[in-house]
Amino acid sequence: MSSAWSRASSRTPLLQRPARWLARLHRWLGVGFCLLLAMWFGSGFVMMFVPFPALTEAARLAAAPPLRLAAVAVAPAAAVQGLPVARLRLVQVRGRPRYLATLDDGSARSIGADGGPAPAPLDAAAAARVAQEFAQRPVREVSERFEHDQWVVHQRFDAARPFYRVALAEGAGTELTVSARLGEVVQRTTRFERGWNYVGAVAHWIYPTVLRKHHAAWDGVVWWLALGALAATLTGYVLGLVRWAHARRSRRGGVSPFRGWLRWHHVVGLGGGLFALSWLFSGWLSMDHGRLFSLDQPPAAHAALLRGASLAVAFGGLGASDLAPLAGARELEFVVVAGQGAILRRGADARTSLFPVVAGRIMQPIAALPDALLLRAVQAAYAPTPVLGIGPIDPRDPYAHTRSDPLPHSARRVRLGDSGATWVHIDAVSGRIVSQMDASRRLYRWLFSGLHGFDVPLLNTAGALRQALMLAALSAGLVLGVSAVVLAVRRLGRVRRRG
Repeated sequence: MSSAWSRASSRTPLLQRPARWLARLHRWLGVGFCLLLAMWFGSGFVMMFVPFPALTEAARLAAAPPLRLAAVAVAPAAAVQGLPVARLRLVQVRGRPRYLATLDDGSARSIGADGGPAPAPLDAAAAARVAQEFAQRPVREVSERFEHDQWVVHQRFDAARPFYRVALAEGAGTELTVSARLGEVVQRTTRFERGWNYVGAVAHWIYPTVLRKHHAAWDGVVWWLALGALAATLTGYVLGLVRWAHARRSRRGGVSPFRGWLRWHHVVGLGGGLFALSWLFSGWLSMDHGRLFSLDQPPAAHAALLRGASLAVAFGGLGASDLAPLAGARELEFVVVAGQGAILRRGADARTSLFPVVAGRIMQPIAALPDALLLRAVQAAYAPTPVLGIGPIDPRDPYAHTRSDPLPHSARRVRLGDSGATWVHIDAVSGRIVSQMDASRRLYRWLFSGLHGFDVPLLNTAGALRQALMLAALSAGLVLGVSAVVLAVRRLGRVRRRG
């Protein structure tokens, strides 16, 4: 990127045509991707301290209205008769109990549980009342109905669309997103979170709503951009080693033959280039989505096989009045595992109690579904693959840190295949498969989580040490990116003056 480099390369046989072509390739890749690199490292600083907004289950349950089970007049089996239901919850919306059913195709239905008219989608006034009851704060403003915005653009919100955005009358600028279809609050953001996330996660993930709402387009765009940035950094690191070797052989010696911004770029690239490469490589892998490595979620058909029976069959003998002993709940969820029905009772403190249902009767609560039942369910879902055994997962197990959140404490590991090399992690409370891992996915765990978030043994429990190392690496990457921007601007200026 400089005449100094051109003069140096012309004086040594080591750095003739191959190195010159590499220099040109890196120079123009750098011009194309320098802003992106600087943005990724800079936004990484923000993400260390301000995560993307999320309404946790604990927060949702703490603010949810208590269920009025005495008003339930429709049994769960009757509510979902004839529907291919994957998940069923009973909640309270505006004084009325209603079933929220997620179907096998990912869509959602809202079904009245009190025998009254079918719940209609919320209008703006109803959404305001739901938000006010949730937050116990007055409402300042309600938006028009919308399908997507920056904070509910992810496809996991698809079943709940459309929404209303409700601004509360308080100093933090809190906004609640209410699903018109489900009648629930699904997201909560503050002014602080929104502001910092625009220069944090939104920038880092290239997450503007106009692109992200088209998942396939966003996936392809980010994948190719990350690959291009990786190529720019790889060529730069190789070129930096060649320049360093030349400097060592020259009479001047030292680490770098350059001055000013180019020297900063060269020296920091040598020192932090391996981190930049590993970080960009693992970031590129975050967009893999099955391209090179296996996925951590089973095919959708496995969920039905895991249940072993429909909800209508499993809860066929349970009447609406039989739910009365579960009073005080904020939410009930009806699950089926290997043909066995059970009810999850969730309270305001987010504690969950598990009640098996046998022949239409609610039994005494148990701590978890028995291993034999879970084993039978996984065997049915993954047949004809042999099932070798089931057991607990040590919290220190590095493969318990395979997602943005650790595996739940109630997760069990089922080993599959002739050698047990495939693992299925199933939640012994909800009966849902949390993740599956084969050799490909375990390798992915180290290449992505290990490299991108320093999620390796010792460091993943080191707290402040891990954070300090991350900040130091991000600082090196930011200097590398900013110096590349300065050099790119100078290069383009020279090209413009020549033109």
